[in-house]
Parts: sequence; C-alpha cells; structure tokens
Amino acid sequence: MSIDLLAEIKKIGFQENEAKVYLALLELGRATVTEIGKATGMNRTTGYDILERLCLNGVANRTMVGKKHMYLAEPPIRLKQYLTNKKHTIENNLEKLDNFLPDLRSLYKTELKPGIKFFEGRTGIKNIYADALSAQSTIYSILDAEQYLPEFDQFGKDHAKQRTALKVREKSLVRRSPKAQEFWDNTYKNKPAKQKYTEYRWLNHDFLLSPAAEVMIFDDKVIGVLFKPGENFAFEIQSESFANSLKAVFEIVWLQSEPFK
Repeated sequence: MSIDLLAEIKKIGFQENEAKVYLALLELGRATVTEIGKATGMNRTTGYDILERLCLNGVANRTMVGKKHMYLAEPPIRLKQYLTNKKHTIENNLEKLDNFLPDLRSLYKTELKPGIKFFEGRTGIKNIYADALSAQSTIYSILDAEQYLPEFDQFGKDHAKQRTALKVREKSLVRRSPKAQEFWDNTYKNKPAKQKYTEYRWLNHDFLLSPAAEVMIFDDKVIGVLFKPGENFAFEIQSESFANSLKAVFEIVWLQSEPFK
C-alpha cells in the first residue's frame, strides 16, 4: 500500500482507516470483509463498518457472490462526485446555520457576557422578589413607593418579615413621599428586630422623569421592577462588573442621603 497515496487520500477528507480500506479495495479488486481485514490489519467489525460507510458515500459497492458479501471499489473518478456531494452538503448546512445562528448566540455565555432574565406580570414580579431572599450580600435598593403602593403594601410587609427572618440585610434609597413614610412607619418604626436588617434613607432629589418602581443590587445581580402601565414586568441582569459599578454609585449617594426618622 502506497504511503504517499494514503496521505493524499487523507487530505481530501478520509480518515486513516477509511483511506487504508479504500486503497486495499483498489488493489484487491473484489474482496470479502475478512480479506480486507487481513490486508489492512483491522478486525472484522471495524472493517465492515468502514466498508459500509464507503458504499454509502458512493466510492465502493457491495454485491453477492454465491453466499458471500463481496466489496469492490468504484472507479476512482467517483471521488470527484463524493467531494462534490460533500461540498453541496456543507453549503446547505451553512444556509441552515444562518437561520438559527442568532438563537445560538443568545444562548452563548462567557464570563464577560451578562445573563439576562425577564419576569412578566404580577406573579413574575413576586417571584423575582422571592429570588432576592437568597442574597448573600446586602441588598442595595432604590425604591419609588408611589408606584409600589398601595397594591404591593401587604406583599412588601410580608417580604420584609421573611427577609428579616433570613437575616438578609437591605439598604434602601427611597424617593421621598408621604406613602414611603407611611410604609416605613407601619413596617419598621419601633421594630428593632426589623431595623437591624433594614435601613432607609431619603432620596430628596426632584426627579424630572419617573424612575422604576424598584431597582435592587446584590451579589452579582441587578434587578429592575417596572410597574408603570404598559410595563408590568421585571428583569434580572447577572454581571459582577455591572453590579459592582452600580454598588459604587449607590454607596456614594448613600453617604449623602438623609436617614429616615
């Protein structure tokens, strides 16, 4: 068996054992699986699998001689058709790939790419608050109670109770309003156990634009809760660098804010 021809056959896409079997067929003219195995040093099972694959690719053929299966190589010109078929298959697969490549890109994650989740409706919003109860670091919250209340008044109180029981700390920058003061008074005022894990400070800035109902920053996550008409959903961005950037901004504002009384 020519070593040079073996190398050339491998260059056009044959695996080494496929190339050996193909060249053996050319030399033998017609052979059984056993004869091919002797010529190539392969066991019967491996030789059979390769012969069937070569037949499937159109470069070999199988026939019956008496009661024996015999294999023979097709004329070498068939290699051109074999490569042409492979070319057409690759071209078709490239076209198909273009159709679903965007979906694959949306799934692809690296350490630098943030993961994003969306939660729709009131149930989805409540679920994202439940996830926040597993926070390992202090939750930094920016809250507009005017949007949050009165619908989520009882839910907010229950959530605060659960968070306190789990010893999850929260610092909240709260947009100043009568509703926010009332919620603090009813939920935290004169309740040392809850205040141990919760601290509110006023945002006295006169917002020209309506902010989100709440933004929470903890661990490597940033969560936004949107209650305005037409929104009614929440989102979660998981990115350590993004979360750390917002934590840094939060701490600057926190030091300049007025504590609740």
